[in-house]
Amino acid sequence: MRGLQTVAVGSEHRAVTSSQPAHIWLARHGQTQTNREGRFCGHAETSLTDLGKEQAARLGERLRPLALKAVYTSDYSRAIETAAIAVAGRALTAHVDPDLRELHYGEWEMELDRDIRARYPEQHELMRNEDPAWHPPGGETLGMVRMRTAAALERIAMAHAGEHVLIVSHGTAIACMLAEVFAMAPTHTLRIEVANCSLSGVTAVGGRFGLTLFNETQHLTTPAAK
Repeated sequence: MRGLQTVAVGSEHRAVTSSQPAHIWLARHGQTQTNREGRFCGHAETSLTDLGKEQAARLGERLRPLALKAVYTSDYSRAIETAAIAVAGRALTAHVDPDLRELHYGEWEMELDRDIRARYPEQHELMRNEDPAWHPPGGETLGMVRMRTAAALERIAMAHAGEHVLIVSHGTAIACMLAEVFAMAPTHTLRIEVANCSLSGVTAVGGRFGLTLFNETQHLTTPAAK
């Protein structure tokens, strides 16, 4: 990682009441080894690929015009490293929040999709059919992830009225927080696509959220400045 200091989110995190909107930027981590291999990876560690690191650098170029006041990540290295690359050169300390974690895949962790489809055909079919009752054995439901990620998003928004803030999290986690704050049906959560190092944006004021950008990837087609 590139020297980004981290601090756990704790009791010192206070809400700010203001009529000014918070500008929250949501980015998924860069490509990982498990992404490339097609493995389920939620509450397990995996490393960024060279492409993932390049994606993070390009994300940093996209974010350069923004006066970011804070950066938040999950507590997994792929998110922390992506954030470190993206905000390199800024005087920022990453706030590490476990509520921004990816869905916990339980017994499916680090397994290939084709193997899970063969070993757990009924649960795999529930996932593909977007059944709200689906969860990997020993893992989380999408509803659980929606609740904890939306709570984290709301806390962060309340604490940063009038400021621009970056959150680096995970694909399903970002889909879940957006689905929850915009009251999407439980059956539609997985219809939100979140690409590696894509950028989405929301504003929040008085507990009300508005979507300003969704899954932007144009910056990933332009090499980062050296």
